[in-house]
Amino acid sequence: MLESLSFAVKAGLYAGLLGAAGLTSHALLFRTDYRKWIIGLALLLAVTIALRLVLLNAELAGGLSRTFDFDMFGWIWAPNRNQILAQGAGVIALLAGASTQWRPLLAAGAMLIVAGTGLGGHTQGLDSPGFNPLLVSLHVAIAAFWVTAPFTLWPQTVRPNDALVLRMQRFSRVAVWCVPVLFASGLWLAWRLTGSFEALVTEPYGQLLIAKLLLATCALGLGAVNKAWMTGQLQEQAPNARAILRWILAFDGLLFTGVILAIAAATTLTGAGAN
Repeated sequence: MLESLSFAVKAGLYAGLLGAAGLTSHALLFRTDYRKWIIGLALLLAVTIALRLVLLNAELAGGLSRTFDFDMFGWIWAPNRNQILAQGAGVIALLAGASTQWRPLLAAGAMLIVAGTGLGGHTQGLDSPGFNPLLVSLHVAIAAFWVTAPFTLWPQTVRPNDALVLRMQRFSRVAVWCVPVLFASGLWLAWRLTGSFEALVTEPYGQLLIAKLLLATCALGLGAVNKAWMTGQLQEQAPNARAILRWILAFDGLLFTGVILAIAAATTLTGAGAN
């Protein structure tokens, strides 16, 4: 029961973090208002951060029956403090920025919640973390930008075809540089965290990371279809172009949901095998 709750909370935490940071990046790039969504996702992040702490405490204390026994909470707080403080400050900045429509504050909030991912987690447990925590933050920042694309490029939210094409072109110009970095950093981190290529393919943690990579590769293929073919179809006003785009983006969304579930499972149901 505790393990299942931890998995669900971690999946919600990743969804809130990636969604809030990603929609903020799209709002800044496209000059579009996603305030309500950003506020909702930032609140989801805040709630799941708190729930994660409570569940970690329950795990250390000996089970759900001792959830609120905080005698050993210091052992939970110490390794997670910097991450929680950074992400907590980021949530506050996002809420304030979205409420006041002040873009610099929104940008600061997104950067803080993304930076927080490198201040805790498995890379901090490496004997020599080096630049890996920073690489985690970069990886998450790009992932956030990518996984929110199906929402911001959805045809129903951008009515005229020319506006939709312009948005897709802007996204592609950024993605063509960022996504290769996402894959390269993901492969490097997977190898560092598992300790060897053998562990990457034989241990549950590594297998979940490979599953995440395969799902992301499928999404990359759909992105290539959008860039190479779908944009042209929209420009030519081809019949059913918008309907086809909706199907592609919906499948993209399912793939990204799978990515989030895979990484949530890797960080709750299994663990990194390297030091």
